[in-house]
Amino acid sequence: MPRRKHPIKELEAVLQDAESKDWDVAAGRKYFKMKCPCPDEHLKIVHISPSGGYYLNHLLQKLRRDTCWEGGEGK
Repeated sequence: MPRRKHPIKELEAVLQDAESKDWDVAAGRKYFKMKCPCPDEHLKIVHISPSGGYYLNHLLQKLRRDTCWEGGEGK
C-alpha cells in the first residue's frame, strides 16, 4: 500500500527524495518518520503542519548536519 502524500508539496518533495535515497518513510497521524538505511539509523520527523515559514529550510539543514543525507558522516 503506498503511503499518503504530505499536503505541502515542498515537504512531499523532501519525502520523495528520501525514498529515492532508500530511506524508510512512514506516515503517522501528525507527522512522517524518515529513517536512513545506514547502520546508525538516523531518524527525522517531518510534521504535517509545520510551525513556521522556515520549517523547510531548517529541516534540510538538520538533515545535512545530523544525518547521512548528502553523504555526510552524521552524528
